Amino acid sequence: MKNITMKQLCLIFTMLLLPFFGFSQFAGDSIIIYIDNQVEMKVAIPDYSDQQALARATAVLTEFTRLISDIEDQLNSDSPKFVKYSTGGNFTIEPGDPKQIYLVNDGTINNSGFRDRIALSNEDVTILITTSDLSNISEFALTKCLEKAIALLPRGKNWSVSLYYECTGENIKELETKNNEFDFLEFSGGAGAGLVKNNWVADISFGLGLGFNHKGVLKHNPYVSASLLFDFDSEGKAQINTFLNLGFRWNLEKKTSNRNLLGIELGYLIGQQGNLFTDNTARLSMNWSPAKAIVVSPQLYATDNFKTFFPGIRIGFGF
Repeated sequence: MKNITMKQLCLIFTMLLLPFFGFSQFAGDSIIIYIDNQVEMKVAIPDYSDQQALARATAVLTEFTRLISDIEDQLNSDSPKFVKYSTGGNFTIEPGDPKQIYLVNDGTINNSGFRDRIALSNEDVTILITTSDLSNISEFALTKCLEKAIALLPRGKNWSVSLYYECTGENIKELETKNNEFDFLEFSGGAGAGLVKNNWVADISFGLGLGFNHKGVLKHNPYVSASLLFDFDSEGKAQINTFLNLGFRWNLEKKTSNRNLLGIELGYLIGQQGNLFTDNTARLSMNWSPAKAIVVSPQLYATDNFKTFFPGIRIGFGF
């Protein structure tokens, strides 16, 4: 059998690895409950298996139900309302959407009036309630229906889902579970400059990766990339050395809005020009991205069939 070179081995390993880069989901979870065919309640929650978050949802709903009963007699169905309330805050009652809703039933169009909406919040949990008449909202068993739905929740999943329930009287049943959006396939590019063997080199890079998210927060990012390093000989002629890289990044932050990536990358020289590198050169890089599009990379090169080692440093900018 023909001997497989290191370059061929890198290419084979890349092709074998990519199919195992799985998908996860992108957004948080939703629990949607239809109550007595008159109220729709949607609970937006980062992770429906988080018992503390579920307790916060129940608490703000209980508070709202108790407080709204004191002013229900001041509300009427002549115009739509939009009510906002957060735990420990104040009620605000604003004009709602003035458009009327027409429903089609057995070929007949019926005017079902306006829609009142309620927005409740408690830290990272939001509850949106839609009904045709806010003035009698306390008559519906909102908290009990939510508690019954919580008792039916399936085992938690890493991807985000929307769970639908119907609550009528004392009974509740599960309607369906829908998976939400999958994560992204990422095409990336960048440029940078670094110091290798006391020589300043410029580079450009192109990559393909997948994002592994957990309930909307980027956790892992495996990728494959190619980087082209440019240096110049004594006559000013450009010499290009090409590395094929496999990398993996972790997000050190817990919040979706933040980005603090730390990664490791293994590269191998697949195209060599000039005297900066010799054959069988490999590179190990630690990549730190404290902000979007900025990467700091200390590097370790191994060359001469792993007999010679020397360090490098690179600062890159993504686009």
